[in-house]
Amino acid sequence: MDNANQEESFNAKVIKAVEGKAAWFDSTMLVKVQDGYRNHLVFIKNMFDLLQKRSLVIPDPYKNDRQITKVTCPDETPFNDNDRAQQLGIRLNDYETMVDYICNYMKFSVEQLTTDKIKKLLEFNNSFVWNGLNASSSRVNTRALGIALSELKNSGMGMAVGMLFDGLENTAREIDDINKALKSLGNFHREKYKGEIRKNVIADRRFDSNAMNDAASLSAEINRLLPICMPKRPVYQELIKEIVDEETALAKEELRKKLLKRLEYEDKAEKEKVAEVDTHEIIMSGIRFIGSLAEQYNVVQQKIVVNHDILQSENNGLKERLMRLIRKIFGMSEPQVEYQVSVSERGKESRKEIINYSRFMENLTKRITYYGSLTEKTSPNYQRMNSQKDDFIYNFVSNQLAENGRLHIRLTALDDFFKAMAAPADRARIKGIKMELTTLKNILAKVNQCKGEYLAYVEEAEQMKKLGIKNNE
Repeated sequence: MDNANQEESFNAKVIKAVEGKAAWFDSTMLVKVQDGYRNHLVFIKNMFDLLQKRSLVIPDPYKNDRQITKVTCPDETPFNDNDRAQQLGIRLNDYETMVDYICNYMKFSVEQLTTDKIKKLLEFNNSFVWNGLNASSSRVNTRALGIALSELKNSGMGMAVGMLFDGLENTAREIDDINKALKSLGNFHREKYKGEIRKNVIADRRFDSNAMNDAASLSAEINRLLPICMPKRPVYQELIKEIVDEETALAKEELRKKLLKRLEYEDKAEKEKVAEVDTHEIIMSGIRFIGSLAEQYNVVQQKIVVNHDILQSENNGLKERLMRLIRKIFGMSEPQVEYQVSVSERGKESRKEIINYSRFMENLTKRITYYGSLTEKTSPNYQRMNSQKDDFIYNFVSNQLAENGRLHIRLTALDDFFKAMAAPADRARIKGIKMELTTLKNILAKVNQCKGEYLAYVEEAEQMKKLGIKNNE
């Protein structure tokens, strides 16, 4: 094979490698980056809910008024400690809104995530130092959040706070992984630019192949054709020099090996991860999240009792007292209290539904008791569940997600009912449960995430089995 054909062969090899790695970023790595941001968003929402419950942050009343068009960082100007709850609330709300924008409005692809956008994302990801949230941080926002979380940890909220701090460790790792992936993409953009020159300039029919014989000629030929073959693209002489060195330098063989090494994209680490992953532990983490629902349902139940008593106290006229006396004299049981609520589900018309108060509260009590027994790994119910086969646990988790989804809809309807039916003089005494409903929804999202992750690994293992590939290969 002559020298020209060898050069053409290497050029084609680089172009193919660049295109392959770009496709890998789009289909694999950037999908994981977006999933990482989505997991981070769930954590932020859950954290904010808990901080708000202890009045450690004050929500920004103008949160929903902002129009987001690009990635920006929260304000980092200093503030007085007396203003911490308000300022931290505003900045966390800004951060949450921006993560939501990143998750739902940014396109995660090599073409869309330019080097400028990557730089902005890396700056934004560092708005809070997630693996260093403490009161001694030199960063204003990180220090304020560290103080708030320290106070939350000492608030006695138990299981919910424990799970939050477990989530903090996970989200810190995920942000670190996102940053590594974005930096890797930033480095790849250099090679992608060089690959485009190889494809659009060196491989162009107007390119003088004799220029490949020496550095000065090659550099001049690339600079001559680049504005013609790649109009409106900036000219980076540093990267052009790298191409020239890879083609003409005395150490070009070593440079070429390093180039092809940088363009490798086989995800060996992920293959090892699939082999080592404990699917049983993943689905059992869903069980523990289900257990954490007990604390929220307990608060909800207490508020419903208060609201029920308020409504019943309004029905205490002469007629009602007389009827109670008659029932007592003749040994008659009190009539069941039923509430007609308006149930709304996404994509469906609202409908009326009768909720039997006693039966509803009895079922809620059973659910609280059972879920509470799943929070401790040493409890009999947890041990019993842990000993079951994974597919049984998966089906249980799926059923609980469905049941809790329906319960969430009815609790929302009850919340609206109590607020609407209370007499004007009593409405200020009605206990709203919107905050608890939001926390419940976030916990259920984590349960669903565990379920989805478990299923993904199981299906991948099954597919590998069908292809005759063993996990340890």
